[in-house]
Amino acid sequence: MTMTRKQAAQRLLDSMESKKRMYMRGIFAIIQAIIVSILVGYFTSWHFGLAAFLLMGLLIQFAFDRMKNSIKASEITAIKSLRWKENSLENDDIIETLNSIINKG
Repeated sequence: MTMTRKQAAQRLLDSMESKKRMYMRGIFAIIQAIIVSILVGYFTSWHFGLAAFLLMGLLIQFAFDRMKNSIKASEITAIKSLRWKENSLENDDIIETLNSIINKG
C-alpha cells in the first residue's frame, strides 16, 4: 500500500497521539479492574476477587501489548513512506514538521 506524504504524516501524527493516550487508558483499565475485583470479592469470596483481578490483569496486559505493537507498526510504515530514518522521531520539532507536511498537501 502506497501512501502520499500527507497520509504518512497524518498516520505518524496519529500514532504519536495514540502512544500518549495509552498511559491514561492503562490507568483507567486498571482502576476498573480493581473496582470490579473488589465487588466480586465482596459479594462472593476473596478468592474469586483475586482470581478476577488476575484474569483482568492478564487481559489488560494482552490488550496493551497488542496496542503497542499496532502503534509501532503504524509508526514504522509511516516512517518508511516518508523515507525518514527511525532516529528522526527524536527531534523536538517533529510535530511542527508533520503539521507543515499535512498543511501543504
